[in-house]
Amino acid sequence: MRIRQFVVDGLGHLSTLLADDAAGVAAVVDPRRDIDVYLAAAAEDGRAITHVVETHLHNDYVSGGRELAARTGAAHLIGAGAQLAHDHRPLRHGDGFEVGSLRFTALDTPGHTPEHVSYAVADRSRADEPVVLLTGGSLLVGAVGRTDLLGVDNALPYARDQFRSLHDVILRHEDFVTVLPTHGAGSLCSTGIASTPSTTLGFERRYNQMLRHDEPEAFARALLTGQPAFPRYFARMRPLNQAGPPLLGGLPELRAMPAGEVRGAVEAGALVVDARPAAAHAEGHIPGSLSIPADLSFGTWLGWVVAPDRPVVLLLEDPGRWDELIRQVVRIGSERSLLGVLDGGLEAWRAVGGAVETTGRMTVDELARQLGTGGPDAPFVLDVRQATEYAAGHVPGSRHLLAADVPERVAEMPRDRPIATICASGFRASIAASLLRMAGFERVSALASGVPGWEAAGYPVARDGTAALEPSPVPAEPHAH
Repeated sequence: MRIRQFVVDGLGHLSTLLADDAAGVAAVVDPRRDIDVYLAAAAEDGRAITHVVETHLHNDYVSGGRELAARTGAAHLIGAGAQLAHDHRPLRHGDGFEVGSLRFTALDTPGHTPEHVSYAVADRSRADEPVVLLTGGSLLVGAVGRTDLLGVDNALPYARDQFRSLHDVILRHEDFVTVLPTHGAGSLCSTGIASTPSTTLGFERRYNQMLRHDEPEAFARALLTGQPAFPRYFARMRPLNQAGPPLLGGLPELRAMPAGEVRGAVEAGALVVDARPAAAHAEGHIPGSLSIPADLSFGTWLGWVVAPDRPVVLLLEDPGRWDELIRQVVRIGSERSLLGVLDGGLEAWRAVGGAVETTGRMTVDELARQLGTGGPDAPFVLDVRQATEYAAGHVPGSRHLLAADVPERVAEMPRDRPIATICASGFRASIAASLLRMAGFERVSALASGVPGWEAAGYPVARDGTAALEPSPVPAEPHAH
């Protein structure tokens, strides 16, 4: 048996290719939608992908299962409860199939989702006993999959199912078994996931805190506490994956749009998504544009704050980043709304008479000085991190609001004083600041660094767990450097 994992860092997604080298055949488990990586890996070693296997209906990305099966002619397998509306082979508990000498056995493990299955894999060239568990969103490295993605009403009963799946199915295997999950570090499908992509059952049995609960109610309380907020686009993924994502046939090619065409598209309602660094956006940007700097979580934020049917034009600092970003776009199913890229960038926009506005970026020292003056012009500090981050330490008196929730909560923001958005690094603060400007706020600045920088400069940090509406005065100078 040969095993190869593929990691999508920003999405926290892990997929696995398992091959019988002697037979020259392979299976791919929980593939992402940009499937060229699997085709290349299989071709490199002269293997044929004969099986595409999925553990559940994914909530966090568009599955590549249908795409990969169509491209290779492989059998597409998933638990019977998934009820896919396209060609596949449904599996029930105990059903098996062979990939050369590798024997896969489906195991019902509901919890993360109700139709979830795991797979025990035996290398029968050596023994009939399983040596690998493909656990999807059930057992993760250092964590277990959350159970609230399909609504709060389902969270508790699904958590009880998760407890039973772990203790009655997963943990009945031997300690030496390798565990290969689908959700890794960075995934919003749970919290506390370790950065290593694989583990062993024995290590998790000994060190995974979630496996130490010996009754389902305590397990459920621990599992459902402190989970991060998740993007709105998650709601589209399950039904899309069940119905069958449109076949791509390859990644969309870059379409460079002349500035005049972009201007017409914007006038017709298209949104310019500025994927340049936050500092470049602050120095000059197209009015009404949304800042989402190009990084590993670009697709997550695009799906979180932009309606799926709104036409989008990208503004890139480097058109060479198209391949990186279009992969993220197709993984959230938004490729059809992406019109293209502004050819020539901001300078081309200026050349056709397009307006450009500049907004401030603020340092932690500037924020401290302005807060220290007090009065009506002291900034309203909006902390746009996750709730757990805010509770761990924040600027005293700052208001907490998730960046993605800004458009729905603008009525609570003051229009008679400046607003300073802050996060951990400046990335989410730039997104939130641009969302506020899109809502008509004029005096908005994003912190160039975040709360860690504030604390490192010696300014006070509150850990009161509240989100006060009015910022409290803080010293104009740091206590220590």
